[in-house]
Amino acid sequence: MEDGGRVLVLSAEEGMVVHMARGECVIGVMDGCVPPPLPSGCYLVEEEESVDADFAGRVYARFCHKPWIIGENERLTLREFAAEDIAELYRLEQGMRKHKDLHGILGEIPDTPWAELPEAERDELTARLASYIEHQYAFYEYGLWGVYYKPEGKLIGMCGFSTTEEVDMSLGYYIFPTYRRYGYATQACRMALDFVKEWQQAEEVYALIDWENLASQSVAMTLGFVQTTRDGDVLHFRKTLCEKPMQPEPKDSAALFDKLKTFAGKYFRRE
Repeated sequence: MEDGGRVLVLSAEEGMVVHMARGECVIGVMDGCVPPPLPSGCYLVEEEESVDADFAGRVYARFCHKPWIIGENERLTLREFAAEDIAELYRLEQGMRKHKDLHGILGEIPDTPWAELPEAERDELTARLASYIEHQYAFYEYGLWGVYYKPEGKLIGMCGFSTTEEVDMSLGYYIFPTYRRYGYATQACRMALDFVKEWQQAEEVYALIDWENLASQSVAMTLGFVQTTRDGDVLHFRKTLCEKPMQPEPKDSAALFDKLKTFAGKYFRRE
């Protein structure tokens, strides 16, 4: 790791539980065995060869409570929010409130500027963000992320996925008005879609957009979303990220077991 830290890739026989108890960053290898009870948030893989530098780096970042970078290009960085982003996030969500089809992290917030909020209210909002980071990012590994404009080093929007009453993994996005018409929403959304396709193996994602929000609808259609239904003032869009491959039916249970083992070895598993 860049800061001199290390990630150990160990099986139960190699003492992975002992190293975890010492507070070390460990990726457990199942190696065909059912692992012993492990602390929550542990990362497990089917085989050691599954661990590459990107995966190890993300595990180490989570271990150190550092925000993941979801994607980046020459102008934008899409990354998880961190505790120190609270004032910028607060200002961002104030701008989002007029869009009823957008949902943020902080919930109901007042019109008052951040610096003028009573200390108790600032502490409560900071705690909301900390809880989101701990439970959403650390458990689901996806959520709403900040869009940062590299030339100015500032937060200019939000992009990511929420779970709603209607659908799982609903894509949402918002860019400050002064940074619109540069394609930043589309660029950030592409990063978000690439991430959940690769990291989550997501097959389908959705978007719920107000029927009057023509700009947001245009972004969704540019990204390949297709409108499926309308529920009142909300249009439902869907995008298929990968088609399920057709597999021949195994002739017996032994063949089925071999098929499942081959399939499982290709993917990371977190418990």
